[in-house]
Amino acid sequence: MSLDPDAVGRRERAARVVETVAGLLADPARVAAITDAPDNAMELPEGPWTPWNAVALSDGYPAVSLLFAELGAADPARRGTAHEYLAAALASPAPAPQPRLFVGAGSLAFAAHAAAVGFGGYRTLLEKLDEGLVAWIRARARADRDRVLTGRPIGHWDGFDVISGAAGLGRYLLGRHEHAGGAAGEALCEVLTTLVAVAMADDVEVEGVRVPAWWVEHGVTAERVDRGGHLNFGLAHGVCGPLALLACAWRAGVRVDRQDEAMGRIVALLDRWRHADDAGPTWPMAVNLPALRDLDHRFERYREVWCYGAAGIARALYLAGTALGERRWQDEAHAALAGVHALAGGAVRDHTLCHGWAGLLQIFLRMAHDTASDDTAPHDYGAAVDMFAGRILDGFDPDEPFGFRYVHPTSMGKNRPGFLEGAAGIALALHCYATGRPPVTGWDTALLLN
Repeated sequence: MSLDPDAVGRRERAARVVETVAGLLADPARVAAITDAPDNAMELPEGPWTPWNAVALSDGYPAVSLLFAELGAADPARRGTAHEYLAAALASPAPAPQPRLFVGAGSLAFAAHAAAVGFGGYRTLLEKLDEGLVAWIRARARADRDRVLTGRPIGHWDGFDVISGAAGLGRYLLGRHEHAGGAAGEALCEVLTTLVAVAMADDVEVEGVRVPAWWVEHGVTAERVDRGGHLNFGLAHGVCGPLALLACAWRAGVRVDRQDEAMGRIVALLDRWRHADDAGPTWPMAVNLPALRDLDHRFERYREVWCYGAAGIARALYLAGTALGERRWQDEAHAALAGVHALAGGAVRDHTLCHGWAGLLQIFLRMAHDTASDDTAPHDYGAAVDMFAGRILDGFDPDEPFGFRYVHPTSMGKNRPGFLEGAAGIALALHCYATGRPPVTGWDTALLLN
């Protein structure tokens, strides 16, 4: 990371912004009231929508608790606020029965685990949450594996992705396995075995076209409905979430049969759909049936951020490359991230982790940390880190309820306090920038960045 005077001043400013945002988020009741207010609703095509979801990692109590857990690792005065948020989540009505990392029991468990890693406690809560989560995850993994082994595609995001599926829950299990052991490791192996089965499965036929078993039978990509389904590449909803989980587990010594081959099969898919422009390699958000039928189909860069595009994909590719010692994969990741740095601006219009500057900042912070002693790394990540941090700081306004306003294509300037698309997530990335250290609590494992 750069040590020039401007960068030092920028890091000091980032630390002050983090403190201000933490102050604005310190009262759970105030935060919930502002976020859930009718005048904070976003006008979406299906109607008005307020972002507050009490038990969620997007905008909910567990989401904001992550900021105070990270700050509380070094500052005991912050731990009480983290606990208030977790207690509020626990007291809230239970959401939909299907656990996901970002909604429901999975989000509460992840946030409580982060607090436990940061400063201890929450053993009984985590044991109770894990009991239900482990049983559900194992059953779902077996059902999805059976589906694929009968020659059908996985079918839906919640079979494998980070936000709603096995990659996100699997990363939580890996953290629990490393921190507490128990049944989490066995459930993780079930998840890994299923993801390996999908990766190694033969292509299946959909409307006369052979498609990989990762095929999602319906869904929305690039603001359109793909009625025949699609193959998704993004880190949030695509094959790169499983790739990152397989790599993280391998690096942690949790391995199942043919796990390395499965990583190679996913990278082969990336190789198949990789294209390049003057900035470097990139990948489409997704490939649908018309694109598969049209061998000359051309893809344009859409948005190079965490959720979709070269930034998140490159981080997953780098994790896999370092896990298996595949230098070509690492070099491809470096080249893609150099292109992201060169093109920074474009369609990025927000400051958040999901699809904004904070997500780019955290990816490049991780790359800077991982390559600090690697003399062969071809890209200087420090310059990009300083630039992305500057973009975030330029968007800070202490007069806003949470310090930052959320920018949405159809509804500008809403208040969002949370992790994935809100102020807490932005502050977490700025905190890592200000301190020059990776997260203590492992909060960015929810993004499959480490």
